[in-house]
Amino acid sequence: MTPSDIPQVLHRAYQQVTQRDPGSLDRDADIRALGVDSVQLLEMIVIAETELGLRVPDAALGGVETVGDLYDMLGEALPQTQGQGRVQAQAQAQAQVPVPVEARGAR
Repeated sequence: MTPSDIPQVLHRAYQQVTQRDPGSLDRDADIRALGVDSVQLLEMIVIAETELGLRVPDAALGGVETVGDLYDMLGEALPQTQGQGRVQAQAQAQAQVPVPVEARGAR
């Protein structure tokens, strides 16, 4: 699965959890305004994790207010081999930048 699969997965998860068709899930749509409570949101995330083959860190769950937040959270959690998230990619790139010997002694 790739980041482009996330909207379809969330659409199916929403339908499964709420038994309603959301139409399109706009990134700016508030999760609560769509009639999704906190338990249903967790159910949607579990469905998405299963379908996408990923695990979302528990710490990331509290920041989900919009559909876009949910898209971003799932995108960040995608495994490295399937399109690493922006933050993970940046951290990994910085960790792999060699530090010149001269700079190591200057600290």
